[in-house]
Amino acid sequence: MRQQATVVPAKRAWPRPRKWLFTNFCIPAVLFALASCAGSVKHDEILAARRAIEFAQFAFIDKNFDKAYELLSDGGKRHLSLEKFKETVTRMHPRSFPTKVTATEFQPMPGEKAIWIYLAGQNSEAQFQYRLTMEMTENGDYKVLTFDSGVVGRMFSPLSEKQPFKTTISTH
Repeated sequence: MRQQATVVPAKRAWPRPRKWLFTNFCIPAVLFALASCAGSVKHDEILAARRAIEFAQFAFIDKNFDKAYELLSDGGKRHLSLEKFKETVTRMHPRSFPTKVTATEFQPMPGEKAIWIYLAGQNSEAQFQYRLTMEMTENGDYKVLTFDSGVVGRMFSPLSEKQPFKTTISTH
């Protein structure tokens, strides 16, 4: 008489507890940590706008590129040499430069130490649009990280909407 061997499936160590631990503890903990970071930065949009206007005065109106370059954050300077900065600002204004620039709107970047400031410039012949990414410094001030014509790379975040300034902030 032949005996049949019984096959018993091998047990895996910790099959459900590991999955349970990951699903019920790790994922919610990471999501909670990310959510708590998202609203933790309080911006001073008026100060950021004033710094953006100061930059616009030097860069776009006075064409004092050396002084404007000093107003860039360390990150901005790291990615843009003074010569490239001058070339970029000049290329943004092929026909003319504005004679006046006004801060129109702001848009906080949730959870980031940066805020977008939207500017409108004008002269007797043309109008200009700018978007400046203002980076918060360690002491709560702001410096320009990036700038563009406001058309390229528009990002609309569902967590943050553009908001108009209640008071006029503009160049002289």
